[in-house]
This record gives sequence, C-alpha cells and structure tokens, in this order.
Amino acid sequence: MSGEEYRKKTELYIRRDGIREEANITLARFLSGLSLEIKDKVELLLYVDLNDFVQLCTKIEEQNLRKGRSRRDNSYLNSYGKKDSKREVVSK
Repeated sequence: MSGEEYRKKTELYIRRDGIREEANITLARFLSGLSLEIKDKVELLLYVDLNDFVQLCTKIEEQNLRKGRSRRDNSYLNSYGKKDSKREVVSK
C-alpha cells in the first residue's frame, strides 16, 4: 500500500471512530505503520505536518521503485552480456 493510500485509510479510521488526538500522536501512529525501509529514511528528514510527511514517504517510495527498476535492468543487461560472452568463447 502506498503512503498516500495508507494516509487515506488512517484518516478514514480516525474520522469513523471519532478519534481526536494531537498532530504529533497522529504522526507517530502513521510512522509506526510504515515499512522499515521507508521509516528509516523518513525519520532523517524534516517535515511540518502529516501532509509533508506523506509527501516525503511518497517520494521515498518512488525512489525505491526507480532503484528497483534500475537494479532489474542492470541485472538483465549483465546476464545478457554474460550469455553473449559464453557464446563467443564456445564458438572459438
């Protein structure tokens, strides 16, 4: 679930259950539900409110997706290159 989806779900439960809490408590609750990978990165950043916090989480998620795609692309290229080099060696 993305950070934005998680925020919407959290806000829905807060409204539905009539919970009234301070912003720092809501932020702490939201932080506790994040994956460790995102939590570790977002704890190092500055934010003003829940909206800023969610935007940072979303940016981190997007970075992780880009890095994941980049790793997959590189591993594909590396394995493709290895297959070609084996063919060249065999054909000699």
